Amino acid sequence: VTGMQEESVSQLPAVTDNKETTISDTVRTASGDVAEKKRIVNRDRYIACSLPSSRVKSRFSVSAFTSGALNSNVSIPASTSGSSHVSALGQDGKKWEDSPVLGILLFNKGKDMESEIKHHLPVRTGLAFSYRVNERLSLESGMTYTNLTSDIRYGSDEHYFSGKQMLHYVGIPLNIRYKVLSWKRLDLYASAGVLGEKCVSGKIERDYVLDNHSAETEKEDVREKPLQWSVNASAGLQLNVSSVIGLYAEPGVSYYIDNGSSVENIYKDKPCNFNLNVGVRFTFGKK
Repeated sequence: VTGMQEESVSQLPAVTDNKETTISDTVRTASGDVAEKKRIVNRDRYIACSLPSSRVKSRFSVSAFTSGALNSNVSIPASTSGSSHVSALGQDGKKWEDSPVLGILLFNKGKDMESEIKHHLPVRTGLAFSYRVNERLSLESGMTYTNLTSDIRYGSDEHYFSGKQMLHYVGIPLNIRYKVLSWKRLDLYASAGVLGEKCVSGKIERDYVLDNHSAETEKEDVREKPLQWSVNASAGLQLNVSSVIGLYAEPGVSYYIDNGSSVENIYKDKPCNFNLNVGVRFTFGKK
């Protein structure tokens, strides 16, 4: 019996050693699982930080701008002989008091008369709405208002008429804008497109001067039926003040196609114009 007890007792430490080994392995396994989970979490966090933001960028923006041509005025002088005009009109039975134009021609008989037109700086303002097709390409349209002013003068130093012509245009542009690069808060882009304009109203005021004294003043409505088309190209630089507001400047060039109208303006006398658009652009949503 004593021998059997000793054998049983001698086997107990072995059992105890197995339990200790099992507990130790379990602790090590649990510790390893925790460490592995930490590594997985850290890896996921790293991947999440490395991936680009999943926030959807806005596709719509609206801008307000104003512009003016770089050439302030264009002077187009011309001279003609007054005697030929007088003989063509005829003097018999005519009273120049009833017609200031005829009076100017009669008083300038035999003199050289000059015709001069000075076109002032075109002034344009507008609103533009753009849709972002992808990260670089955008389509843009909207509405513009343009004012064209010209000074006219015809006659000699003492007998002449002078006046001012004002034309008002409303237009619809269609442009394609391509973002070339972005650096910090700056965006550099290029733009090209077409502009269709309609002269909605016009007026000319003339002041007739005979012998250096004002004889008569008249006003006349000016109409231009054909549409005025032009093509344009520009480069733009935008400073993003915030994720919503951006300030931009666009130097560019425009070419105005002859529409066959008889109305004199800078579009016809100077079809190629350099201009500078400056404005503010608002982008909807987060960028």
